[in-house]
Parts: sequence; C-alpha cells; structure tokens
Amino acid sequence: MKKIFPFLLLILITFGCKCEETLTVYTLTEQEKTVVPYRLNDVVKWTDDNIAYNGNVIKITDDYAERDRDCDITKFNQRISYISFDDFQYSILLNKNNLSSIDLVVQEIVNSKVTKSFGKSVTLDSFTTIEFNGETYNNSVLLKENVLDGEPFGHLVYSKTNGIEFILFEDGTWYKRVE
Repeated sequence: MKKIFPFLLLILITFGCKCEETLTVYTLTEQEKTVVPYRLNDVVKWTDDNIAYNGNVIKITDDYAERDRDCDITKFNQRISYISFDDFQYSILLNKNNLSSIDLVVQEIVNSKVTKSFGKSVTLDSFTTIEFNGETYNNSVLLKENVLDGEPFGHLVYSKTNGIEFILFEDGTWYKRVE
C-alpha cells in the first residue's frame, strides 16, 4: 500500500493539472499583405545624395510563428521581405498579432546582425499623406527607431505604394528611394 500511494499521487498530479488548450490563429488578409509592395527580384534604388545604392529583393517568406502561454497557443501569420545591397540588408516584417492591427517592422542588417529597427502597429487606415523632412509622401506612415534605452531618434517613411521611401538616421545621414 505504501508503494502505491506515491504512484497514485504522481498520476493525480499528471492528469489533474492539465488544462484545456485553446488555439488562436491570426492570418494576414490579402489586403494586409499588400502593405509590402515588394516582389521577388525587384530592384530597389536609393541614394544618400552622394552614392547610389541598388538592391534586390532576394527572399520573401510567408509562415506562422507560435506563442505558447500556459494553455493558450497563438499562431500568427508573418511575411518577411529581404532587400539585399552590397554591404547591408533590410528586412520588412509584417506580423498579424490580433484581429485589429498588424505590426510593421523594418530592420537594417549588417554582417548578419540587426543594427537598427523601426516599427509600429498599424491598420490599413493608418496610411495617409504625411510631410517629413520637407517632402510629402502619399499612402505612408512614419516609423520611429526602436531603442532599448532613451528616446527613438531615427525615422523611416514607409508607403504601401513604394515600401521604404526615406530613412533619417540619428547622425543626420539618410537614404532616399529614387525611381
């Protein structure tokens, strides 16, 4: 009897602590996917007033990531487009984390490390006409640089029509899309 008690206690703990799992899936709509206008092998041209940069869209992934909290599992659709230049790369990430908005994150990657990240939660209605740095951009949003400590200092203008339009870095340098 003494040997059975620990065994019964183990069975009770194993089966008694189970909770009912719930699965929630958030999928990007076709309209939300149009927030990223880039297509595979597109050529992207930028300038910094001195040098012209030509990049290529080298990869686009569309998959699901998963978050597990206790017995609640959430799968969220994400689309990532990668633009590669000679010495650096940019990734444009869309995450569908809930029903009402999507996360738009643009990351600069140098030597396989994220060096800058710009982002915010947006809806399709967030895109509007904005003025920034003396220019007007249609169907756009302004993303601020994500920083761990302190205030964001870099800014990025992103449009549904052209993607990355303009990036202003904290040191005053910039990239601008050209036709």
